[in-house]
Amino acid sequence: MEQPRTDIPVQAGEGARCVYEHDEDRVKAGSIGLVLLLMALGMLFGGLVLVVLAVRIGDDAWPKDLPHLPWQVWVSTVALLATSVAFAEAVAASRRGSDTGIRLALATAAVMVVVFTGMQAWAWLDWYEQTPAIEAVTQEHRIGITGFWVFTTMHVAHVLGGLIPLGMIAWYAVFRTWTASRQGLLRHTAVYWHFLDIVWIVLLLTMIIVL
Repeated sequence: MEQPRTDIPVQAGEGARCVYEHDEDRVKAGSIGLVLLLMALGMLFGGLVLVVLAVRIGDDAWPKDLPHLPWQVWVSTVALLATSVAFAEAVAASRRGSDTGIRLALATAAVMVVVFTGMQAWAWLDWYEQTPAIEAVTQEHRIGITGFWVFTTMHVAHVLGGLIPLGMIAWYAVFRTWTASRQGLLRHTAVYWHFLDIVWIVLLLTMIIVL
């Protein structure tokens, strides 16, 4: 009968088997995974932007009567930038060893995410109310009208996905010991939200140009 393995390192204090001998190894593996994720997301959003721009530039039939971007978009932009700033402060507080600073920064980030999502939902309703008067008689009209929803919905989906690591970090910050691997998770999450900021700015500029 095959004997169970006993050479798998056990994370000190966790009481569970772990494939990583040191917390630094876990952080390095997470960094590699994050890079691959951001590359995939970059190609996804980049491809979407290029397709819409190609249609817009290559056809003179693009509708001229599309409504302006809802004002809620600008409020949500400020909220998202504030979220990124809050994560940067959380990382700085982690380096200072300030648990209180981490909690305050994460709480601020969570509030700003709620504001961002709420403003985006309001913007969708505003856009919907403005577009029925526009008759979508061509493919260009349909792309122009739905482009706003496609851009913003895809971005919000990834914002909501970012709530998972945010929730994990908040749990660790309040109820668990703050280890090196959890500091790495905080840095990785901050990078992810900075990436969402960059993507949103690109999408916003695209919408300004296209719509």
